[in-house]
Amino acid sequence: MTLERIVTGVILVFGLTFLFLVLPQQVETVSFGRIVPATLPTALLWIIAAAAAVQLITLKDGASFESVTVFRAIGYWALMIAAVWSMGWLAFEYVAPVLALALMLFIGERRWYWLLLGGIAIPLGVWLLVERVLDRALA
Repeated sequence: MTLERIVTGVILVFGLTFLFLVLPQQVETVSFGRIVPATLPTALLWIIAAAAAVQLITLKDGASFESVTVFRAIGYWALMIAAVWSMGWLAFEYVAPVLALALMLFIGERRWYWLLLGGIAIPLGVWLLVERVLDRALA
């Protein structure tokens, strides 16, 4: 069994565990809003579990270790932790555009129209959808 198969199996178990054990305990039931709070997390967890299952079945090659890729992943993880921490004392609408732009620059995106779309339009759209349409707080 290769390392890639083990990692894929762990992702599959992670997705199913969150779907059936964690999500039902952590998402509250409310009587207001247009959709129930568990709709999007449930759909995304099904996608994660299905993709992991397909990859587990169709896996052909082994994984190789590249230190540059690992350090980039650690940088990405540190950026995510900093963003989540900063959303605790700043609002989503201030942190999300900066985070989106930082991530896009981090992965090498330099086209100005994609930077504007991903750094301004999408975070603003998420904020408007969640705060105004769904009546939920992004805190």
